[in-house]
Amino acid sequence: MERAERSGSPAAADAPTGEWYLLLADISGYTGFMAGVELEHGVDFGAGIPAAYSVLGDLLNTVIEGVEPDFALVKLEGDAVFAAAPAAGLDGQGARVLEKLRATYRAFIDSRTRAIPASDHICTACPAVAHLDLKAVLHRGYAVRQRVGSGSDLLGSSVTVAHRLLKNTVRDRIGFRPYLFLTDDAATALGLPELGLAHREAYPDAGQIQGRIAALGEPLPDGVTS
Repeated sequence: MERAERSGSPAAADAPTGEWYLLLADISGYTGFMAGVELEHGVDFGAGIPAAYSVLGDLLNTVIEGVEPDFALVKLEGDAVFAAAPAAGLDGQGARVLEKLRATYRAFIDSRTRAIPASDHICTACPAVAHLDLKAVLHRGYAVRQRVGSGSDLLGSSVTVAHRLLKNTVRDRIGFRPYLFLTDDAATALGLPELGLAHREAYPDAGQIQGRIAALGEPLPDGVTS
């Protein structure tokens, strides 16, 4: 889990301020998974640290390594990876970016499968790792690099929008399946303006945000249109 504890990477920290692709990849179902593990194993670590904690580290590392080197880690946010890439380096390369994110999802599934306990594992919570999944948001916008202590962070309204989009209504449309939601700003600049399904979100502080829903795993069902 050592790699997953990093607060950022040199590539992300040293890149100039300007237009960025802002990627958030969130492990769905992890809060409930950890709650179940704590009920089974306790929270005082008296019998040792539950394996679920190393599972999180492995899954986060899989995502970080999967999106590199195009996207560099900005920071970890609980069970989510926040990574960024200078926009000029990815503009017009939508097909390659999409395949990288889908390959990252396949690696995530492989890592998740390796983490499923043996059939004779007596805990009823740990096998629930098989139900963890991934969702991702990709936005493009201006952000400012701000030094904070020994590290740094990206700040700005575009960063706020990307984070707001993790709370969305996408799965009300497509069901509980892995997905990538690209804002129109990201999809258009990548050259993917017609990708997947058109979708809109609205937030009191960020207004309406138009974008596209794309599958990370199996294609979206033909009947999903509205």
